[in-house]
Amino acid sequence: MIDLFVFDLGGVLVNEFDVIPEASRALGLSEDRMRDLVHPDMEAYMSGRMGPELFWERFRARSGLRVPENYWATLFRPVLDEAVEALALSLKAFGRVVCGTNTIDVHYDRLAERGFYRCFDAVYASHILGVSKPRREFWIRILEAEGRDSDFAFFTDDMEENVLAARDLGIRSHVFGGAPGLEAALEAAGVPVPAGEGRP
Repeated sequence: MIDLFVFDLGGVLVNEFDVIPEASRALGLSEDRMRDLVHPDMEAYMSGRMGPELFWERFRARSGLRVPENYWATLFRPVLDEAVEALALSLKAFGRVVCGTNTIDVHYDRLAERGFYRCFDAVYASHILGVSKPRREFWIRILEAEGRDSDFAFFTDDMEENVLAARDLGIRSHVFGGAPGLEAALEAAGVPVPAGEGRP
């Protein structure tokens, strides 16, 4: 039976986490252009191989634009989804509940300070692991740290490419679209989700 539950953070437990829309407006860029400009260095940044100073320096070299502040810090205003938090807490009756997230140092610290990781038994963050989703090594490291085989794990993420990569390892996985759909996926996986406080 499944006894390891791995939750993505942004887009699952936390909403309003994307700084790109506001950063693009501040710089006079379209969102698509902004995403194209940050993309080349995001994996290195999320994997802890690059800091914000070098990231924005390289951004300026590509775009010709000077960024006046670290937008990853100043524009980050995450909002907790309490229904998903309650669901995650309810799963502790069946095993370990952990976070597997692509993140950067400033976001990790801010979320920790605000207690957004409190429902997890452990947090596996890409910038600390040194590898990010959808690389196979990301989930392998979590499974090894937890002492679990993939057959006993369940993963949810709002990005389909990450879900497909986890499935390739034999992990039962679900593309997150809201707490009700996640509950249904868990029940289909044989986890009888209990009624939790704060959930309908």
